[in-house]
Amino acid sequence: MNKKYKYEVEEYSQDTRNFFVESDIELTHDEINECVSNASRFNEHTKIGREIKGHKVYTQYTGTDFGDDCQVNISEVQ
Repeated sequence: MNKKYKYEVEEYSQDTRNFFVESDIELTHDEINECVSNASRFNEHTKIGREIKGHKVYTQYTGTDFGDDCQVNISEVQ
């Protein structure tokens, strides 16, 4: 009988997604995070408008800088 070898591989790197948020009022970190999380599912350079505290806020996903320092962990699975 041939023995089978199984490995679990985890690959990770540091990618940076970039956004631009424009507002007429000062926003909290939570409000900015909410805007960004909604915009991340749209195409690059698509401007998304929403209302916060009666003011229009625009968020735009401007692209991703992909990390080039990939790290790999390999472990044998029993």
